[in-house]
Amino acid sequence: MRARAVPAPAAAPGLMHSLRALLSRDSTRMLDAAEREDLAQAQLRATRPIVSGVLLCGAVLLAIIAVFDASGVTPTIGYPLWVQLLAAVAVAACAVGVARLDAWQHRLVLVLGGTLLTGIVMSMPLPGVTGQLALRTGLFQLLPLALMALTVRPMSVLALALLIVVMAQLRIVLYGAPGTGSALYWLYTLTTIGFGLVLAGYRTDFAVSAWRMRRRLVQQAHTDELTGLLNRNGWSERAIAVHARATAAGRPVAVIVLDIDYFKRINDDHGHDGGDAVLQRLGDLMRARVGDDGCAARIGGEEFAVLLDGEDADSALAFAERLRGEFGKAHGGVVATLSAGIAGHLPGESLRDQMRRADLALYDAKHEGRDRVHVADAS
Repeated sequence: MRARAVPAPAAAPGLMHSLRALLSRDSTRMLDAAEREDLAQAQLRATRPIVSGVLLCGAVLLAIIAVFDASGVTPTIGYPLWVQLLAAVAVAACAVGVARLDAWQHRLVLVLGGTLLTGIVMSMPLPGVTGQLALRTGLFQLLPLALMALTVRPMSVLALALLIVVMAQLRIVLYGAPGTGSALYWLYTLTTIGFGLVLAGYRTDFAVSAWRMRRRLVQQAHTDELTGLLNRNGWSERAIAVHARATAAGRPVAVIVLDIDYFKRINDDHGHDGGDAVLQRLGDLMRARVGDDGCAARIGGEEFAVLLDGEDADSALAFAERLRGEFGKAHGGVVATLSAGIAGHLPGESLRDQMRRADLALYDAKHEGRDRVHVADAS
């Protein structure tokens, strides 16, 4: 009888979930997974050069201590000058790699390697050699403390904390307990980790506040306040990106340009509040049709645009007719109608050219009597 393989329990995801929950802040608990990842990426972009700079400072410290040792300013812990300078160069290379590599896992390996090498050469004497171990250890602990304060991902926090603990235990195994006793030594080590976590927490809270503020500013810069749709800036950014992705993938894409008929007359008859209510109603209908992730915008006073990814001119015509029918119903004592022009995508056509054809189709709809949809010729 063939033995059946029993899958190993998926402990790693559970461990990471527990660790993330333990290290999470109140400021991040209300974010969904996509928002947390976006926040993490923003923090990584901001902290990467600083982490690289901290490692570079470690390399500079190694070089300075090497010069001090060689000149007799400080007692040596046994490493030859060339070894200390080589270690400084290696740590500097880790700093350069952190600044240039994209994968956070690779950067974490370099951070751990550079920190470990700095700790060994700076604070772990060769056998038979004694030196100012307490001062050197205190100087070295500044490096992982700064790195922990800058660390973003829970796995990186855990790895740095374990590195600090392992090196602390290794010093005791190799050199025995310090003269002040193990209790104070471990209190000092754990305090370093604790301060690093506290600083990392406050940095995270500040990062969340800055991230939220940036999102609000971006949203305000790309959203029409009255209708809740994209404004012209938002349309220019999102529509161009969506159009480029669709055409690159070979999907059909249609553009609809819409205009409220006789809008000036509506403002004259019902005042600007009545005109604003008409604009808001059309915005509500368009958002309901395209969804929050859709590409619909108010690109002028009473002019609107929709980009339909994956839809051809016929589908866009059905979309526009439904929207025109819903909008044409009386609302709040105001009757307003809608004209629209549609352009399907032609091979090699840019979004600007496609919108120009949709504008011409809209002009034809206006010329033919308004309250209708016209499709541009596929030529």
